[in-house]
Amino acid sequence: MYKNITHIVAGFMIIMCLVMTYYLLFTDLFIEKIYGFKRNAFIVLLLGYAAYRAFRLYTTIKKDREEK
Repeated sequence: MYKNITHIVAGFMIIMCLVMTYYLLFTDLFIEKIYGFKRNAFIVLLLGYAAYRAFRLYTTIKKDREEK
């Protein structure tokens, strides 16, 4: 049961990172606080973290299916 909750939380984090990346790229969200190189670095960081979480989620689900 706890594995399903972990999968759901990981999926939620992936979605939230992608949504935040979208808002930073296409809107003026936090434009007065984060701009220039810092903004682009933060976008890359969010995309990298989302990719890392997606990879970890994929490997965890694959391992769980192999155990069954």
